[in-house]
Amino acid sequence: MNHYRIDEPFVISFSGGRTSGFMLRMILNAFGGSIPSGSHVCFANTGKEHEATLEFVRDISERWGVDIVWVERMFRQDPSFRIVDFTSASRNGEPFADLIKKKNYLPNPIARFCTEELKVRAIAAYLKSIGVQSATMAIGLRADEPRRVHRVQGDVRNGLDYD
Repeated sequence: MNHYRIDEPFVISFSGGRTSGFMLRMILNAFGGSIPSGSHVCFANTGKEHEATLEFVRDISERWGVDIVWVERMFRQDPSFRIVDFTSASRNGEPFADLIKKKNYLPNPIARFCTEELKVRAIAAYLKSIGVQSATMAIGLRADEPRRVHRVQGDVRNGLDYD
């Protein structure tokens, strides 16, 4: 049994980190080197990503021949996301600043809304815009993050089942 051969359709939430890169490579290998038709790889940019992260996402897409859709969350407009690329991606925290304006307070240990608002909702809005109503979302979590793993297991939000 190959644990990286995910039931389709699925979306890989690619963070641009090493664990996420490892997961993407293993999923690509499980499917013979490419993402199956109807499944997607998305990178949600917060505008606060390190330049090296943006370069890594771009390089992985080019080197591995995988289409990674870059999205950014937009507030107070429809659609609630925009598609960007390496060149047009926000680099001065614009999506993050817009989120703080919308909420009117900063994220904190009690109200951790950044991932949900800037990543999960941006990817979900993009998927719905292309007709995907339900999919499994694969996210890469390190083994030393057991609380995060436990929190997302069996979680279903925005039509996405987190595995």
